[in-house]
Amino acid sequence: MDPKAPITQDVMTIPRKTDEGGKRNLVGLTRDQMRDALIEMGTPEKQAKMRTGQIWQWIYQWGKRDFADMTNLAKAYRAQLAEHFTIEIPEVVTRQVSEDGTRKYLCRIAGGHEVEVVYIPEEGRGTLCISSQVGCTLTCSFCHTGTQKLVRNLTAAEIVGQVMMRATIWTNGLSPAHRKTKPACCRTSF
Repeated sequence: MDPKAPITQDVMTIPRKTDEGGKRNLVGLTRDQMRDALIEMGTPEKQAKMRTGQIWQWIYQWGKRDFADMTNLAKAYRAQLAEHFTIEIPEVVTRQVSEDGTRKYLCRIAGGHEVEVVYIPEEGRGTLCISSQVGCTLTCSFCHTGTQKLVRNLTAAEIVGQVMMRATIWTNGLSPAHRKTKPACCRTSF
């Protein structure tokens, strides 16, 4: 074996192309990228930093996926945002829960590819395993992603979207009693 050979194949992150005139997903953009996108949309440059902060907070702190819910923005501005942008996270295809509380979510991302998000509970905390690639060279038998041939790296939006999807399930998909007892997730594994 060549000691200089990489352990895994070299693959590229291929950004998903949007249709001509398609909306740009704000999930996964850096603050600077979001600010630039808002300016390109027509937000005055002097307001762009403030607007970026407001939208960032709605998306990442409050978990909103609809511009109409962003009530500290003018209605006309929210409509303009909805015309130009989207807030998309992966679609959950299947959910499985094991006897020990481990939860597996098969998610569909751009291009129809599927990846898996796994939450492993532990006493007082848990581990969230998210996919960073479509397919994997590790071939873990418990993970759907590991059963697929390595295709490509995920985009920042696809990776961040998995974490957001998991947070959405906790806040929207559980009864109030379960929300109070949900373990904290303090470790993330890629």
